[in-house]
Amino acid sequence: MTLAAIGQRPILKAFARSRRRPVRREVPPLSRIRLFADEWALWRVARGSDRLVALRGAIATEQARMPGMSEADLTAALRVPLRAEHLLDATQGAARFAAVLEVIRRETGLSLRGNQIECAVLLLNGDCVELRTGEGKTLAAALAALVAASVGVSVHVVTVNDYLAERDHDLIAPLAARLGLSSAVVLQTDSDDDKRRAYDHDILYGTNKTFVFDHLRDKREARSRQDAARPRQTGQALAIVDEVDSVLIDDATVPMILSEPADRLPAVDLVLFRNLIAFARAMVPEDDRVRDRQGNWRLTPNGTERLEAAAATWRHPLAGTSDIVDLAEMGMTAVYGFIEGVAYIVVEGEVVMVDQATGRLMPDRKWDYGLQQMVEMVVGVDPTAETRTVGQITQQTYFRQYRVLSGLTGTAHECRSEFWAIYQLGVKRVAPHAPSRMVSYGLRLFRTADDRWRAVAARAIDVAQTRAVLIGLNDVAESMALKAVFVELGRDVAVLDALTEAQEADLVAEAGRRGRITIATHLAGRGTDITLDADVRDAGGLHVIIASVMASGRLERQLYGRAARQGDPGSYDRMISLQDRGLVEGAFSIWRTVVTWILRRRLSPTFCLAQIHADRDCRARTLRRKTLLREQDMSKRLGYR
Repeated sequence: MTLAAIGQRPILKAFARSRRRPVRREVPPLSRIRLFADEWALWRVARGSDRLVALRGAIATEQARMPGMSEADLTAALRVPLRAEHLLDATQGAARFAAVLEVIRRETGLSLRGNQIECAVLLLNGDCVELRTGEGKTLAAALAALVAASVGVSVHVVTVNDYLAERDHDLIAPLAARLGLSSAVVLQTDSDDDKRRAYDHDILYGTNKTFVFDHLRDKREARSRQDAARPRQTGQALAIVDEVDSVLIDDATVPMILSEPADRLPAVDLVLFRNLIAFARAMVPEDDRVRDRQGNWRLTPNGTERLEAAAATWRHPLAGTSDIVDLAEMGMTAVYGFIEGVAYIVVEGEVVMVDQATGRLMPDRKWDYGLQQMVEMVVGVDPTAETRTVGQITQQTYFRQYRVLSGLTGTAHECRSEFWAIYQLGVKRVAPHAPSRMVSYGLRLFRTADDRWRAVAARAIDVAQTRAVLIGLNDVAESMALKAVFVELGRDVAVLDALTEAQEADLVAEAGRRGRITIATHLAGRGTDITLDADVRDAGGLHVIIASVMASGRLERQLYGRAARQGDPGSYDRMISLQDRGLVEGAFSIWRTVVTWILRRRLSPTFCLAQIHADRDCRARTLRRKTLLREQDMSKRLGYR
């Protein structure tokens, strides 16, 4: 990419929705050299948005004369013809923004703040906006969607779960109707006919998984020439992605795979899987099995010799081939690599994966054949049938197909190089409307996990005498361990994790009351505000305790960002154990080994944790890059697009 191309921006256009010829942007393959250049240098000179300053000033001028306008004049202003590509011109677009803002004010009684308007303008400019949590990102996205749809642009607003999609659509529906626009929400459980009707609307809310899997289903049916089936989707014009770091970064580590049940498991395969599990359990650490640099379990030469001897007695076609080594290492992953309550939980006799980035359940995903069945055998549930992959795509490729892609979140700064390298999204920070009143009480280290849990419980009980407390953890196993300490102390607590995800809205609604202690994995009600009681606000607001080593500093920011929202007071502690899985497990680079050694001697703990986060971020970023490049290589070999 040339330096001249850095200043280019996507053009907002009103493309007609069509199932026969859906609008999509051609996605050029990304080379390793291009990714390296973008990620390490060119993102620093990504396109600016100085041209939008005049537009924001013109919007403020137009807004000032709107309150005295009659309904008839307001309706007339909304009907003035305007081409989508002129929407961001100060001389033409300001009146449309102001008219839509006035409709929002009259319908809801809410007057959007200047930073929310700035956020909406940047979204329509195709930027990634960082706006601090609690600043009203939902309304900013709604403003951008309504303004774009009012000039004929088909808008998809992407959220992280169905609950938020329905909630946000309920907010925008009466506004859209007053503007003469249609809006809908598409859910993962909707029928195909309901989805087709939803995609025909001007503004559509849904989750990233719903949009991606509907795209895969459409492609599969087109390839299989199912003439009777009509595509669900009508094109990809403009996407506004809420919690964009969760969708485009965290969720993009593995490709989205569309699969369907295949044949029942042959009895001979079941016998082999049981033999492999028994073999894995007999492996001696360091002598027979070790972790590689990626944190995966591998056989040592001694372990390989033991496998050859054991496999000679197994009656299976693969027992005498080199594939048995891969299967044996898969068995070790099932036994040692995946921990119940961390990588998965068991729900009504079924193994359900847990998203390591969000803490949410993924009932629609399965591991590869063999690994899925061995995990099920390890926990003692009936092995499921084999599944056959019928389509897959990375989220990087899917979202790059939108003609204009934008997003907003409270935590984009750490990912700005990757946003630019993969999606050509420049990260723009928008100032909060009020200065932060957040207080940090620093970092405390504990030698053992038990010491940490007891200190966390004592701290939470003490603070909760006058305030509300939110404790952030990594996974279900940790939440159960901490809850047991509170039970021992005779203290009731609320738990928000993958096991209680269905009660998320209710738990978040109660989390701001005096005396309330809420344990939460890092799904922590993203997209929802914790409303504080008046006496809690007066006493210092919500207090957050980060009690685990998170996968990145960005996840920590998300957690303590639940406090001190919208000018409220708030505070947070960091309390971690040297036995934390985030410190003792996973792949260790030389640098991470060094800083972990320093941390264990309690030297510069804040610096060491930041370096551990940076190392893990780098590995995750490398994995996402490899996933995308692998998909591109496969497409070239198979001639598949």
